[in-house]
Amino acid sequence: MGADSLTKTILCAKTPELIETAIADRKPEQSQTDPHSFPSTSESPATSDVALSESTLSGTQFEKVLQTCSTVAHEAEADRKLKEIGSATPILPSEIGTDFNFKREIVWKNVIGFLLLHLCGWVGLHLAFWRYCDYRTTLYTMWLMYASGQGVTMGAHRLWSHRAFKAKLWLRIILLWMHTLAGQNCLYVWVRDHRQHHKFSDTDADPHNANRGFFFSHIGWLLSRKHPKVIEYGKKIDMSDLEADPLIMFQKDHYKLLYTIFALFGPTAIPVYFWGEKPLYALFVAFFFRTVLSLNATWSVNSAAHMFGTRPYDKTMWPVENMFVSFVAVGEGWHNYHHAFPWDYRASEYGTPLNLTGTLIDLLAKFGAVYDRKTATTNMVKNRVMRTGDKSHHTYGTDEGRNAFTTLWNIWKHPSNPSYNSIHTPKPKILQSDGYALIPDELKQAERDEELLSKENEELMRRQREEESRTTEANQIYTKLSKYIKEQQQTVPASVDDLLLQSNNNSDKTALLQGKAALNVVDCNDNALVKRKPVSQN
Repeated sequence: MGADSLTKTILCAKTPELIETAIADRKPEQSQTDPHSFPSTSESPATSDVALSESTLSGTQFEKVLQTCSTVAHEAEADRKLKEIGSATPILPSEIGTDFNFKREIVWKNVIGFLLLHLCGWVGLHLAFWRYCDYRTTLYTMWLMYASGQGVTMGAHRLWSHRAFKAKLWLRIILLWMHTLAGQNCLYVWVRDHRQHHKFSDTDADPHNANRGFFFSHIGWLLSRKHPKVIEYGKKIDMSDLEADPLIMFQKDHYKLLYTIFALFGPTAIPVYFWGEKPLYALFVAFFFRTVLSLNATWSVNSAAHMFGTRPYDKTMWPVENMFVSFVAVGEGWHNYHHAFPWDYRASEYGTPLNLTGTLIDLLAKFGAVYDRKTATTNMVKNRVMRTGDKSHHTYGTDEGRNAFTTLWNIWKHPSNPSYNSIHTPKPKILQSDGYALIPDELKQAERDEELLSKENEELMRRQREEESRTTEANQIYTKLSKYIKEQQQTVPASVDDLLLQSNNNSDKTALLQGKAALNVVDCNDNALVKRKPVSQN
């Protein structure tokens, strides 16, 4: 399927209310079952069908409900109602969404393990920057973080997860070593989880579904049992290319040993041997501190880069463009573009700014170590921006869209601000079971044909210009009307008050009061015109 096709979105605040109404109208025996439960994957097909029919609306009911919904107002109410309804939202066997009523089981040994790891990392931070250890140990640790980061971003992510380019054997071996150094599980598991994340992004089949909040998508997903859908859909991910690579399978089969040698003992021994660093200092700085910092940089792509930023390429997705994350994750923060075009080796529209990984790939390509780099075409990008973007794109967007953002305390209004965020929030999606496109071949023909895209882009641009023209004209009329009403309110009511003081006739006073009230039927403030009823006078 196409990268953004065949998806359903709950559109407005009225929809949940209507769904609840339709649920209440179901047959009586259904009320005896839990309306929020999904059929278990372990049940027989017949049992699953029965459970499904009892936990969702019929297709006819749902279509009828959606047809009556035409407003996008009250977004906060919609979000609240959607979470209350949870899995009562229709999800057919061929679809995948988010069940907000699902309760996760905490894995306490993971909680304790990550807590201890972070405490040790905090100790390493003090040793590194309060000059307890040799300055060379700190510089060496910084280099290790960058090297292991490239093993993740260039190797595990862009080369092996997305096949965005090809590399010579010697470079693949180095990247595999760097990935082992990072300590983020074996490459095979990393790639499988990441492909699954892209394929079923922000649904129950996504290992770190951003619909469940910042903490969950950052680290919480590692502290709890996997959702059954993650296990079920993970088996559908094609891993045949990695299974055919003997280097990757060797790392998978011997990962614990390789990790102990290359991520723990090796980095710790070098400072001790070459410049006489204390073994404990080397352990806490070169291993614990480095590991914690590297992990959180990677996790920030799953959390912050799905929540704080703009969505110029697809406003229906959670991933955003986040400059701060791009800085800490060497180029992985341009995430809305990356999810729209995951096969692009740059992971951003132009490859820069703050994309050290993309720059290094281009440099290696000049020496022949990297080749067959894949990119999205200009027409593909423009078409996606015009069809599904939030209008914040620097070239194809609008002034209104570019200004539709907020920052903490309304200061530092620049994308480098970590709190820089769009005022628009996507709704939970229901995807078809084949998910998003991971490679160009999975796109529909209309999304790949350059001639069709070019013609559609011209039409989309024409419509946008017409819309901007109408908006400008409406704003001009609004400004003139606001100015006129303000002038009337500042002058006429004062004259009426003077007449009221001078008049001794009750009938005249009544007429004047009615006239004054009529002038107040339309009230104007700095932002909007608000109609109000006149207050009756006795």
